[in-house]
Amino acid sequence: MLSEKEMDVLIEGIYLGVITEYNLPENLYFAIADRLKDGVYKGFGIDFTKLSKDVDTLVKFDAKDLELLTELRENVYMFSAAKTFNEVLDFKGAMVNEQGEIKPFKEFKEDMLSLDEQYNKNWLRTEYDTAYGQAQNAVAWNQFEKNKDILPNLRYSAVIDANTSDICAPLDGICLPIDDPFWNTFMPLNHFNCRCLVTQEDETVTITSDSEVGERTKTPSEEMQSAFKINSGKKGVVFSEKHPYFSVDKEYKDLAENNFNLPIPDED
Repeated sequence: MLSEKEMDVLIEGIYLGVITEYNLPENLYFAIADRLKDGVYKGFGIDFTKLSKDVDTLVKFDAKDLELLTELRENVYMFSAAKTFNEVLDFKGAMVNEQGEIKPFKEFKEDMLSLDEQYNKNWLRTEYDTAYGQAQNAVAWNQFEKNKDILPNLRYSAVIDANTSDICAPLDGICLPIDDPFWNTFMPLNHFNCRCLVTQEDETVTITSDSEVGERTKTPSEEMQSAFKINSGKKGVVFSEKHPYFSVDKEYKDLAENNFNLPIPDED
């Protein structure tokens, strides 16, 4: 992430009021975006520049894949902007003590470094894993669509062991047509660190009945965070609009709609 010198500039800028929610630090924004894009590109199997410019990749990928990767890339930038905005708000909040007084700079710096470690080490690691996994499943969905004439059904496959979640275990083995609305909600990832996969199968498999699906999705429906109730391949997003970072107060709505005044590069 940011170098020690860059962090010092960021901390001083927030303390002096130069960096605010209306004037976000672009270097932090790009550092977050670059990390998450790396996860997307590795999960997808190719980076944006190569897919958009190298015709040799069309052997494996096509125009639909490029369209999907373009959407995932833009979503990552939007998420990174929203995350930067939320960070700066929290950083500003750390300047004030419980009595409503401005903290001494040294104390504020210690608190900010602790917050930065939470945001850009602990949480970013999980967000990277999510970007990687969602991109994997998104490009897999494109492949499912391309092959659905001969392989029209999909099967949910959970890793069953001591770490299997209450969300994934009931879904294991459910087999439904690719066009079933089940896949709009329950296409992995279905939670942070989800290890589930979906396999594509032919028309000879036994389809899970509606009643069984209804029974087996009760617990997952209740326990899944709304941000994961998406199909990344169909929606073209890594992080859905339900993610808490995208929820801003009314006074910031216009700012959010303009990507918090942060640029999305045409190339990278």
